[in-house]
Amino acid sequence: MKRYIYLQKTILIALVLMTTNGCKPDRFLEEPVFQLTTETSYATPAQIDLAINAMHNKMQYLSFSSYQYHNYIMTGLGLDGFFSTTNSFVTSDWSLFTPNEPGYVSHWITNLSQVITYANNVIEACGNPQVKFASEVQKNELMAEAMFFRAWAHRCIVGLVGDWPIITTVQKVPKFDYVRSPRVEVWKQCKTDLAFAAANLPKTTARPGRIVRAAADHLLAEVCISLGDHTKDAKYYDEAIVAASNVINGNDGDYQLMKGRFGKRAAEAGKDVYWDLFRAGNFNYQEGNKEAIWVVQYDYANAIGGTGGMPNSATANKLLLEFAFQSSSYFVDRQLKDASGNSYYFFGNGAARFPNGQSSQTSNDERGVGASQNRPTNYFLYTVWENSGPDIRNSEVNIQRDIRQAGGKPWREVFDEIRARGDWNKIIPNDTIRSVYPRIWKFSTDKHINGNPEFYDADIYLMRLPETYLLRAEAYMKKGEIGLAKNDINEVRARSNARLIDNAEVTMDYILDERTRELFGEEYRLVTLTRLSTKENPVLVNRVKQYGWKWPDLPSANRPNIQNYQWLYPVPQSIINANTDSEFRQNEGY
Repeated sequence: MKRYIYLQKTILIALVLMTTNGCKPDRFLEEPVFQLTTETSYATPAQIDLAINAMHNKMQYLSFSSYQYHNYIMTGLGLDGFFSTTNSFVTSDWSLFTPNEPGYVSHWITNLSQVITYANNVIEACGNPQVKFASEVQKNELMAEAMFFRAWAHRCIVGLVGDWPIITTVQKVPKFDYVRSPRVEVWKQCKTDLAFAAANLPKTTARPGRIVRAAADHLLAEVCISLGDHTKDAKYYDEAIVAASNVINGNDGDYQLMKGRFGKRAAEAGKDVYWDLFRAGNFNYQEGNKEAIWVVQYDYANAIGGTGGMPNSATANKLLLEFAFQSSSYFVDRQLKDASGNSYYFFGNGAARFPNGQSSQTSNDERGVGASQNRPTNYFLYTVWENSGPDIRNSEVNIQRDIRQAGGKPWREVFDEIRARGDWNKIIPNDTIRSVYPRIWKFSTDKHINGNPEFYDADIYLMRLPETYLLRAEAYMKKGEIGLAKNDINEVRARSNARLIDNAEVTMDYILDERTRELFGEEYRLVTLTRLSTKENPVLVNRVKQYGWKWPDLPSANRPNIQNYQWLYPVPQSIINANTDSEFRQNEGY
């Protein structure tokens, strides 16, 4: 959990290495000038290692930054799992999602492109014969980590907008003639990079957050499935199975599903292992969590400006995630005073009133928020758990449905009283969308540091072993080996005491449902749904239409108003305009 990955602001590794070629022959200075290149920037393995830290810092920025809605585009904002609490967001009213939308796609493309630049710098530096590596192993490990990041960033951009230029060299002069490569070709380049990474990364590391072999094989499995789906070549499913099995079967290290209570709060009664997975101090492999494959690190005491806040700030980094998924039911931000001058809070234009804005629930250490950001869909809160059995992921411990009003009264009782009085007309949709909905404890804590709700020192998963099982299940299913697919799904379900399924239930929709149950808010849901989509079968669109939030006050009879072409997001118009020497295609429909 403590962040060992630090951004050294004095190092110029974050720059695109470019030289200018506009000087005239009668230049005013004849003697050679210093040029910033990979050769002059990276003279030692330690400097190259520091450059890799810049990629990790970029991941911290993308995971914890103050660009709150920007972060959640990738994890599925507006799709089947959760939605923005405002109807004016681009994935609430899809007619607003245009090439000139206010920066959500460009935020990701800009930062992911920087990751690709950093990675290419490191890869080029590793090929410099002047750098004295301790061994070929050291050189290849550094190069492998950069190749992993290059593949990961390309994969994410393809997940956003589809076809994209493959960039594998350091651009040393300005380039304005990029051409989009088909996404199958991008995935093939990712596969090449990940094969090298899987062969050369270490199995273990003492530094939390750094990339290990299992992460490369995990991502390789996903990329191979994508290639199998879109080339119709079944050999890729075999390769996906091999890659995932390397993680599951121990070839990449000792990874296991955590099946018993563990970690810093394991002795507390009434909790379970799924709850343990999301407690501060339990996220990392180095802390005993054997299903943690890749975890983005956060340390509230050493927060860096630009990644979401500073210590003692109301936007301390990790809490952006906690606040975003927590309703404001404990502190409804509408306050009045009665005739005696006593403050009280009200809800629904006076449909309910209560004496204070502090939660009276014991040991919940609540943080009141004026307006929540992300509300789970009914699909996540209800539909996906139907016929699931005593699944601990759906227990009150992990999804708190017994939400209580400030003062301790259950909101369900309050709503019953409002209906009985005939005051329900005083409540508008936003009252319940933003103010009262279940609390997702995987994104929250009941014990902030020193009791201060600003401080919460927990990390973020990008890869966990359950997803590896579900990737292998998907590959088995697509090969027609349904029994093996069922076994992998049941491995994940058994850990959560969920009802085990039979062969007849194994479908892609079921795997997507299981991913929701296990990986809600963790996986890059956008990437998952777009890799499964085509123009002819826009899986992302179909699931949004089926499960997305149907805003009652949007002027459309077909809510959500997503269109079939929106299985891919628009290429920012600014990128198209900047590519002046070649046509940079916009996605169809935009």
